[in-house]
Amino acid sequence: MRTDLSESMSLDTIFLRTLYANKKAIWWTSIVQITATLMIYIKTQNPIYIAFAVAFFVTVIGRMANANAFEQANLTDATAATLKKWEWRYLSGALGTCILLGFLCFVSIYILADPSAAITSIIIVVASTVALVTRNYVSRTVVIGMSVALLAPLFVTFILLGGFYNWLLALLILPFLWSNIGIAANLRQSLFDALLGKKQLGIVVNNFDAALNGMPQGLLMFDRNQTITVANMKAAKMMGFDNPEQLRGRSLETLLRLAQLRTYFSREALEALRTKMRDLLAGAKQRDVFVSPAKRHFEFTATPDPERGTVLIFQDVTRRAEAEAQISRMARYDSLTGLPNRSQFAEIASSYIEMAEQDAQIALMVVDIDGLKRTNDTFGHRIGDELLRAFADRLTLADANGPVISRFGSDEFVLLFSAPKRNAALESVDRIMRMVSGQYLVSGHDILTGANAGVAIASAAEFDLVVMHMNADLALDVAKKDSKKDWAVFVETMDHSFRSKQRLKADLRKAIAENTLTVAYQPIVNVRTLRMTACEALSRWHHPEFGPISPAEFIPMAEEMGLISDLTRCVVERAIKDCNGWDSRIAVSVNLSSYDLQNMDMVNIIRSALRRYDVEPHLLEVEVTEGALITDRESTGSVLSELKDFGVQVAIDDFGTGYSSLSYLKDLPVTKVKIDRSFIADIVAEGRSLKLLRGIVQMSHELGLSVTIEGLETNEQSELISEWIGAEYVQGFLYGAAMPAQDIARLLDVPMEQKLVAATEYAASLH
Repeated sequence: MRTDLSESMSLDTIFLRTLYANKKAIWWTSIVQITATLMIYIKTQNPIYIAFAVAFFVTVIGRMANANAFEQANLTDATAATLKKWEWRYLSGALGTCILLGFLCFVSIYILADPSAAITSIIIVVASTVALVTRNYVSRTVVIGMSVALLAPLFVTFILLGGFYNWLLALLILPFLWSNIGIAANLRQSLFDALLGKKQLGIVVNNFDAALNGMPQGLLMFDRNQTITVANMKAAKMMGFDNPEQLRGRSLETLLRLAQLRTYFSREALEALRTKMRDLLAGAKQRDVFVSPAKRHFEFTATPDPERGTVLIFQDVTRRAEAEAQISRMARYDSLTGLPNRSQFAEIASSYIEMAEQDAQIALMVVDIDGLKRTNDTFGHRIGDELLRAFADRLTLADANGPVISRFGSDEFVLLFSAPKRNAALESVDRIMRMVSGQYLVSGHDILTGANAGVAIASAAEFDLVVMHMNADLALDVAKKDSKKDWAVFVETMDHSFRSKQRLKADLRKAIAENTLTVAYQPIVNVRTLRMTACEALSRWHHPEFGPISPAEFIPMAEEMGLISDLTRCVVERAIKDCNGWDSRIAVSVNLSSYDLQNMDMVNIIRSALRRYDVEPHLLEVEVTEGALITDRESTGSVLSELKDFGVQVAIDDFGTGYSSLSYLKDLPVTKVKIDRSFIADIVAEGRSLKLLRGIVQMSHELGLSVTIEGLETNEQSELISEWIGAEYVQGFLYGAAMPAQDIARLLDVPMEQKLVAATEYAASLH
């Protein structure tokens, strides 16, 4: 067992005090030695024993004086050297006594050879040897020194006497010597262990008390009789006491009565506390919460033990309770406006309907703020938040029959109110819309804000919150699309339109999954040679029941459903496969949406298809609109750069109709621009349009880009483009509408001078 220096010195001090604690025993032992010596003198009449008796007396006087000096010494801060000095002072006196005893035996046995004197001397030595071990075992130095001083003369005496028997006696003294030393060592180690164990136990007890009283929780330990055996300071303070000792030994009932007498708890609060603590101690509950008259929340936790009793821990959880209440409120109410949120609205609405008259008309109104994004972009989100609060404040002033108002989302509010008749409900809606629309003064800014609303009305007996909310949302969509009114009431035809759209969505999902959509191709013609050099792949959907569905309808639907990338993949696969079927004699162009441009998987899809169908990358051109480019410039640039590096051509479609066109030409890996049809619609009659178109083409050429003009429909347009514009390619109904892949293949075999005629005839047949 290891001890540090301070612990070692502390134990040495204890051992030293143990040595000097034998003052009375030393005195009485010396009296016995002096008396025995005088008895030998009376028996032998030899004066040498008088001298021994005097020597014993002088020695014990010196030892007593040394012991008295030790008792007067201050050893609180004694050093190791000081302690060692006192040990040697004790040893010098003890050695004097032992040497006298040894020589007493030597004289009695060897010099005088008196049997009585010899026996008496040996008895004194043996008795002193036993006392030596029991009194001085704490010091190894003292035990060894005294044992040698006492037994060495006796050993020499037997050797000098000679003879086998005496020598054997002399040899037996050695194991006796080692036995004494060993016994003393064992006793000393036992004392050392006991003292060190007691010291460590004291440290553990002190640490336990410190930990117990330093706990942030109160702790009470009850025995089987519900008497407190352990308590800490926190428990005492919580119960209105100053010290945990005031709690120990008291029963639960006594404790509670004392708390009441100290007016720490009211009678009602104390009764509630008594009931809770009884249940906890009886094992009926393991956890409970008590709210004090001061509104402090205490949580009790009981750990029962049938044999040892129950440990009861309690702590002040007021902050946690307040935080949980705040979290609960945040989960139920909108933090910005203080209005109920979606989940809380459902609960309040349920209670509201239960209290309404069965024949009352219940109106559910979904309101959207018009232009909140514009306000955020113009003035910042702080002003936008203040506008939301002001809007909510106006809604709370709504002239309706106790409306329930909730904020569901960023700019979406929901109102629920009742009216005796349908017309009265509609009048309330109109008043509410006129009240919330108009001028708002927000932090010094005059903000003109409108609103759109959808309304669903039903009797209280027929009210279904989910259905009503869905119907109001449908009416809101109608109101947003109708520029002539800002609110609409749900009618059944809206539901029919909604269900039809849902039906189309389901059928579109199935068509894309089963790859039943088709691809048509519109020729792209070289202006100088009038030869078809490429064609644009366009997705087509022929519904088995409704017939052809316009791309303007199903492509936005696919984007809304998150299926646009799956649709693009189908078109890419089909277009590259058909390009291979045309013996790679012309290129093919496919459109990528904004979703495709943010998906690096599209690069792998295109690469894989080109390799699978053995089509050179330069025979594929991807078209992206300016609107698609603004979604995520970084992701868009990465996808297009990957494709360009692979050899795929990149074209900006509908050029000139989007945003910051010139910056795209500068920053993105573009190889071609496709000018929108709006630029050539009136070039025959309007000279400015012709000049603008020519300027765009010249600029593109100076940037090293080729140009395709879309929407070519008349020969006059074709002649102007050929003579004045200088674009390389044209595309439009003049050279053919979108057609199946096999028709494109037939046009490839038509003689050069007949291509224009054949394409024109085919386009006419489609009309």
